[in-house]
Amino acid sequence: MKYQYPQLNAEMPDREDVLNLTPNPASKDLLQHLHQQGVETWLDRYEAQQPMCGFGLRGLCCRMCQWGPCRLSDKRPRGICGRDMSTVIMANLVRALVAGMAAHGRHAHEVILAVMAAAEGKANLPLKGEERVWDLARRLGLQTQGRKPEEVAREVAQVLLDDLGRMTMGPLRTLEAYAPAERLETWRTLGVLPRSAAYEIMETLHMTTLGGTSDWMSLAEQELRSALAYCYSTLFGSSLATEMLFGIPRPKLATVNYGILREDHVNILVHGHSPVMVEKILEKIATAEIQGLAKSLGAKGIVVGGMCCTGDELLARYGIPTVTNIMGQELALGTGAVDAVVVDMQCVIPGMKIIADCFGTQVITTCNSNRIPGAVHIPFDAERPETLEEDALKVARLAVEAFARRDRSKIRIPRVTSRAMVGWSYEAIVDTFDGITGLLNLLREGKIKGIATVVGCNTPKVPYEYNHVTVVRRLIEADILVTTTGCCSHALLNAGLCDPEAADLAGAGLKEVCRTRSIPPVLAVGGCVDNTRTLRLFIDLAAAAGVAVKQMPFVFVGPEPGNEKTVGQGVTFLAHGVSNVIGFPGPIPVPQPRPKEGAAPDEYERGSNEVADFFAGDGLFAKVGARIYTEPYPKLAAQTIRLLIRRQRLGLGWR
Repeated sequence: MKYQYPQLNAEMPDREDVLNLTPNPASKDLLQHLHQQGVETWLDRYEAQQPMCGFGLRGLCCRMCQWGPCRLSDKRPRGICGRDMSTVIMANLVRALVAGMAAHGRHAHEVILAVMAAAEGKANLPLKGEERVWDLARRLGLQTQGRKPEEVAREVAQVLLDDLGRMTMGPLRTLEAYAPAERLETWRTLGVLPRSAAYEIMETLHMTTLGGTSDWMSLAEQELRSALAYCYSTLFGSSLATEMLFGIPRPKLATVNYGILREDHVNILVHGHSPVMVEKILEKIATAEIQGLAKSLGAKGIVVGGMCCTGDELLARYGIPTVTNIMGQELALGTGAVDAVVVDMQCVIPGMKIIADCFGTQVITTCNSNRIPGAVHIPFDAERPETLEEDALKVARLAVEAFARRDRSKIRIPRVTSRAMVGWSYEAIVDTFDGITGLLNLLREGKIKGIATVVGCNTPKVPYEYNHVTVVRRLIEADILVTTTGCCSHALLNAGLCDPEAADLAGAGLKEVCRTRSIPPVLAVGGCVDNTRTLRLFIDLAAAAGVAVKQMPFVFVGPEPGNEKTVGQGVTFLAHGVSNVIGFPGPIPVPQPRPKEGAAPDEYERGSNEVADFFAGDGLFAKVGARIYTEPYPKLAAQTIRLLIRRQRLGLGWR
């Protein structure tokens, strides 16, 4: 690794490292091809940023007022206002968490309002998920007898909307419906039960502005409180509302990776996080009118592919192939074969439009939160859905018409595809294992040693997708079942680890389990908001075992932290008692080993700082029963996870 960062006990890759270690041959091919063509990508911009700011990397830069920015160190331990290092670090962390919560909250808001519009007949969106409507109504204690599903769905959606934006003191009803009793009591004792996503965002920004809270432990408590709002307001709200609209996914086989693009077809990629308008666009693409338009332009058909979490949603429900994740979006357009990319919200990097302009790709934006200069903007507003049909047809037509402008001399499609079994909703997992008790028995017997949810974004600070794939390969070798979502899932899908044939890579116990059920050792459970599916699984398995979640052999793993949204994902699982193993160090200063005074030259003491000790030591553990472990090297991270799961099994008396 070329770029050394001793203050983090870590290092970052250069171009050669990325090309050597990136597991997907299609990504390697396109990175090399675009570099040879002189087309700028994230890898060029990343190298131009080296060396990165050591203060920013360690969370020691404070930019929360106009007096600074202040850079803190041992020589300058306080900012101009007097704020100390621990307070700055915690303020940066909790601000990142609520920024991610705002993103997921915006997603939840759109989908919940879309449910309301569908239920009220304002939008031509059928409620395909009646099963979820009735289940939620039962959990929330709503009256269902003699009522139509649309009427009940409207009332459920109102509860989800209230949980998203309540400003007065009151219970978070989704939290009370799903959280285990042991955790409710723990959170109540700690005083961290939230009001809503909107309130906790406001309170966090209030606490961390100039002249606000200077007690870093109060900010740590606010982080836990905000994580619970993040979980039960925004993640549950988004995931459950989407299931009400479009149904609960079921397992199916699909094909993924860059090779799904076809030179003689119109290629349309859908990208972002909210699938509401995309569902209607898909409906229009399937019509005789749009199919006929494609044929009239000389195309043999239309290929629709996905990127990021909108791609995950369509893959899970319909088997529509996905191509890549946030750091692959430039590469996908760099094939020269993508005629149009339709984007909604989040993770659409500005570099994508730069590549689109190089290859003549039509970019169409459909969310007012994601405006891109030079793109065609046809927004969807769930509160004004009257033009949805007309707008979706317009998008479909524009996307297909772009085929006529394609420069065929620039096409380079890597012929790489992977097979995957997808659609792993909570219900699908439970049914596959013959109920929660069936899966629990496999855990007790040791055929499955534990469950790791390996999720999160990508970061250029590690070789592209290498950490995701390397960690997971070593986990399944140790009979650890893996669930995955979001950008991580694309890496594992494209690596073939979600194929039932990947059972051959698993340890003897997990291999037998997978072969018996014809399933893969890695279960792709959806987009990043669908981490709720794994969390529900953890909660129900612990309940069936008669113990707390914190006692179970479960681990949350984020090998490549990137987006601010990943902070909330990790702390969500921490709050429930599930320890985190995080890859490249986040904005928490790593304790620096120092030579021991009066000892031999090769003897070191660990070094210490308050925030790192709180998260990795006994401080957080005493509150929630879980810790954060940071390990940037994936083989060592896998070993840490295996040891954690072994320790949990021993504590339960399981062999």
